[in-house]
Amino acid sequence: MKGTYILVLQLDQTLTHLQIGRLGSFAFASGFYLYVGSAFGSGGLAARLKHHANPRKPRLHWHIDYLRAQAHLRAAWTLSGTGRMEQAWCRALASVSGVTMPVPGFGASDSPCSTHLFALATAPHPTLLAEVIFGSLDPTQSAHVQLDIHLFD
Repeated sequence: MKGTYILVLQLDQTLTHLQIGRLGSFAFASGFYLYVGSAFGSGGLAARLKHHANPRKPRLHWHIDYLRAQAHLRAAWTLSGTGRMEQAWCRALASVSGVTMPVPGFGASDSPCSTHLFALATAPHPTLLAEVIFGSLDPTQSAHVQLDIHLFD
């Protein structure tokens, strides 16, 4: 299945200088991070989640790979059966009080969004993620969608 996802990452300690590919070096406060991505290529969501589940990669490819090597993956919320939802989810997260955008351009090299990475001081409540995901759906479309929540330790 192909679709869009939100990774929930936890960073236990502040990082003062984490190099994110050619984007630059950034500080990351301890706390929780939400990363919005999509998987419409070969292998779909299953292959992309397998990639993100492994913190050690022989080659860091995406911006999120650099942060993932330092942060714990706690959950992934996936939605299949729709078109690309990344822009709508990024807009929704950017408008939530208490959610910040720590790195301009993170994960957004092929997107009009200013970032695909969002930070919170505490763990996001499941209601927040559900509202972001379901609030972006067009109620007039009768497409079958599937929401899955994957938990990691």
